[in-house]
Amino acid sequence: MSCTVTEDGPCRRILSFEVERARLEQAVEDGIREVAGSVNLKGFRKGKAPMALIRKSHGPRVAEEARRRIMGEEFSAAVKEHSLRPVGDPEMNLEKLDAEGPGPFTFEFAVEIAPEIELDLPEEIPVTVALANVSDEMVDGEVGRFREQAASLEDAEEGAAVAQDDILEGTAVYEVDGTTLEPRENRAVFTKHDLVDSIKVEGSAQQFIGRKQGDSVTVDVTLPPHFAPNEHAGKEAKLTFTIDRHRLVILPELDEEFFGKLGVESEEEMRSRIREELERQRALARLRMVDEEIEKVLHERHEFDVPERLLAKAIDGRVHEFAHRLMKERGLESEEGHHQAEARRDEIAEATRKGMRLAFMLGKIAEVHELEPTAEETLEQVRNMAMAQQQDPDEAVQAARREGWISEVYEQLVHTNARAWLRNLVQVTETEPQPPEEEDSSGTLEDDQGA
Repeated sequence: MSCTVTEDGPCRRILSFEVERARLEQAVEDGIREVAGSVNLKGFRKGKAPMALIRKSHGPRVAEEARRRIMGEEFSAAVKEHSLRPVGDPEMNLEKLDAEGPGPFTFEFAVEIAPEIELDLPEEIPVTVALANVSDEMVDGEVGRFREQAASLEDAEEGAAVAQDDILEGTAVYEVDGTTLEPRENRAVFTKHDLVDSIKVEGSAQQFIGRKQGDSVTVDVTLPPHFAPNEHAGKEAKLTFTIDRHRLVILPELDEEFFGKLGVESEEEMRSRIREELERQRALARLRMVDEEIEKVLHERHEFDVPERLLAKAIDGRVHEFAHRLMKERGLESEEGHHQAEARRDEIAEATRKGMRLAFMLGKIAEVHELEPTAEETLEQVRNMAMAQQQDPDEAVQAARREGWISEVYEQLVHTNARAWLRNLVQVTETEPQPPEEEDSSGTLEDDQGA
């Protein structure tokens, strides 16, 4: 075999091959003989058909299989010999493919490879985490949320004034760019959450409190991205809401019936479980903050190119996924969903590039520090995933091998192991979160140094 490797960019290599014609011809001849021993042709006993007839009927297919097998073998050997780390599928240059004639059998692949990364990790990564400790007030808030979820609604008495926790139904009329849109009936106002027709309008509750059924309230709103018709999305508008129905939220008592619905026996058990869940969520949030700081350090200390073809393919895939999510969540038509997704392409591209760079860095850390999982550990992870979803573990392993997603499980483990190793470098300082800054009398934020 003769293989020449040419650099075609930071993460792209051209592999040019020359294979002796005799090897290809022998591979084709061996394939023909193998077929001849098993093929059934009309008018001939099995294995007794003339070779000329076999070559005519099966020769092209056998020759194609022989070429593909040799190209695969040579490519694998070249990757190993030249210590390449291909990512994605190689591209064949059809102009360089010469499978006929007296000369060598030649072919050429372009392949993208993993970037060369010179790790530069600090001995210690300082991280400050601002998270409130779980308090009784937080537990009380969750108890209130559970009661709200189990609440019932009843119509307020005629002429009753709207209060803080009430829910209103009515007709919403938008005025955009001087044009009044068609009225929208059966819309809702959640006074407690400042939500008017699903739009967050800060302070709107105060404009509804004290009003009565039949009254109208006008508020200024910024139309959300999913507003229909889409031509108005993002614009400033006036929304006039007429109250057609006024309902009260009736919270359930903290009694045995309520506890039974939550699967607990007492208020004490309910609060204990809520606290445990809040502690779990806090631990996860802490971990996310630590990982975000680690990622920031990795990006700041490492500069390298990523395979552009692989990146372009990943970006196209993410844009496509985002378009379909918009169509599903917002009920958009295909054309509009893809139009909105394309408008976000630059943002998606930047996030995809950043994610790809992080993946390569985590992979390099796992390689250098011998954190890569074994084949058995990867299969065990597949089994665990299957059992968590109440599926047959052995069938999941077979599906992973058959469908090719076992490599994704392997990569997930690589990243998990690398992240766990990096966390050992972290020195965490925990602080209480600072209250949000408020505007002073002149309407500007207080200067940090003067506060």
